[in-house]
Amino acid sequence: RIQILFENYISVVKAMLDAIGHVCWWGLTPSVNLSTFCTNNKSGKKRILTIGACDIRHILETMCHPEEEEVEIFVIDTNLEQYCRAILLLSIVLQPQSKMGLQEKTELYLDLFGNSLVRSHSMQYVKNNIPAFIKVLTNDDFLEENIPFLDLSVLKFKERDFMESIFKFWGSDYPFEIDKLWDARVRRHLGDRYDSTRNVFDVDYSLKLKERAKLLDFNEYAEWRLKGISFDVRDGVYDKANRTLCSGIVSMVNGEKRLLRGYWGDIVTSPYIAHGVFTKLKSMYEVRNRVNVRTSSEVSEYNVMGLIYQICTGKKYMEPPKPDRFTLAAANQKQQAELSEIIEEEDEEGDSHDSVSGENTDLLSDKLSNVNINNGKRNKPTLELIKPNCKVNIKFLPLGITEQLADKSTFQKSFDMIYFGVSLVSHFTPRITELLKDEGNVLVENVKYVAPISKDQETQYIEKVKSYGVEARCEPIGVLDITDNNFHFSFKRNIT
Repeated sequence: RIQILFENYISVVKAMLDAIGHVCWWGLTPSVNLSTFCTNNKSGKKRILTIGACDIRHILETMCHPEEEEVEIFVIDTNLEQYCRAILLLSIVLQPQSKMGLQEKTELYLDLFGNSLVRSHSMQYVKNNIPAFIKVLTNDDFLEENIPFLDLSVLKFKERDFMESIFKFWGSDYPFEIDKLWDARVRRHLGDRYDSTRNVFDVDYSLKLKERAKLLDFNEYAEWRLKGISFDVRDGVYDKANRTLCSGIVSMVNGEKRLLRGYWGDIVTSPYIAHGVFTKLKSMYEVRNRVNVRTSSEVSEYNVMGLIYQICTGKKYMEPPKPDRFTLAAANQKQQAELSEIIEEEDEEGDSHDSVSGENTDLLSDKLSNVNINNGKRNKPTLELIKPNCKVNIKFLPLGITEQLADKSTFQKSFDMIYFGVSLVSHFTPRITELLKDEGNVLVENVKYVAPISKDQETQYIEKVKSYGVEARCEPIGVLDITDNNFHFSFKRNIT
């Protein structure tokens, strides 16, 4: 039975690699406050270990719920590019209000978080901060001064060097045609079905996502599946490759191992899941004529804006959301009608004047943004981030260190909870539970929102996770099934 489970699990992994890719740029479940799972903490300081979370969504959710006790989050992921993106996104979240407003921070975060093609303004922000990001890696005093809650001290020197090369690539002009790379991935994944892409997307959406991610709109999902653009919260030109989504994999080419740089991330699940399929604001779930009033893009914008506001101010975000798309469409239609009347009156009066088209306005906006960001002066690298309104410290651990942690006395019996993402769930073993305190919790990411996985494969994944829990002497909390975003286990050490 164990052998059958293993073989079935391998088939699930292969199916997921083809669809999700070799590098997970965003998580497969909505963000959660990890500190709420530190239920048995008695020492004051809460310690959390995340293994394969892929992004910082859980970290942000934890940061925006300030605790009286200090919270330490230790992070292990599969690729150093994910660490680099974490530094980038944290720098956006913690920009001072005097330099970047809440709306701009939200738009910039979402643009770089989940779009294959981004606005020139967004890539300009990345390039302008490359010197500071590199100095974060190479100068501990600079790191302590600018991001005191981030600890990179245990990363290996070669890992820091590789991260520096990643940052330099982001700022370079080395070719990275993500639109062509995206299309190639989609063609390979769909095969003969490529000529019926929209129908294929409709099947994936209707059979799974429509019911499980009720806020996800088909049109926005299909657009992302086809082009990789998920968040166009601001009218503008999305034509710059998002270089932060570039990574390398080792592959055999003509009998030799070669590092192939390209887009190796998710092409089926979407970045909407992390921030856009759940919200506490009930009005966002409104339906008119069997159509959602809100889209996942709008929900993501509202949720991320709330996270950033709470992290920066320590106050709950109480602002109402923007008008929904139907209200905006009606208002735009009315505005266009009024504008047409005004133009007709002016034409009758014989007035003539220069005008700027909508396209030129977008271009002008980008130019002005670039002028504001890059004034041509060579200033010393600096981030000048604000201090988050919480006691959360983040520590990046070396890649591939998961199995060795139990051999290190500083980590033995030290964590209140451990989180496993799908990509590294195979590390959920008895060795890992040696890291938990005498009473602790384990949270495992589900495949609930991974569209191409069949019901049989979902069942196989759940059975495998259950078997991991049994071997690790962890008790499941509740019934573990596909309706859960995450599987919750409790652990209690037998003390004799």
